[in-house]
Amino acid sequence: MKITIEGFSKQPMNGYDRRRTTPHMYFFLTGESVVENLANRRNRPHMEFKKEIPGILRKAGFTEDQIKSIKPSWSQKCGCSCGCSPGFRLKNSPSNEDIFVDVKISA
Repeated sequence: MKITIEGFSKQPMNGYDRRRTTPHMYFFLTGESVVENLANRRNRPHMEFKKEIPGILRKAGFTEDQIKSIKPSWSQKCGCSCGCSPGFRLKNSPSNEDIFVDVKISA
């Protein structure tokens, strides 16, 4: 499996839960339909995604020391208590921004 990072964006943490203190990182598959997203959101290759996080953080402007201190942890319920928004919680991140990553998966 090959994962290609096609882009990312950062947004301030101002989601539905303003008490949240840990920024999140979400991965979105390029070209995936809404139906495919609904069917696959509990079946993401999160261990493969996790390998890409240091490179994404570098591109997002984090220093090597900051990257080493961040502890990403996968959560199926990262963005919502029903499990519809899986992603990584970025523990110890110095940022107050969530990161949204667009990826392409190929064989």
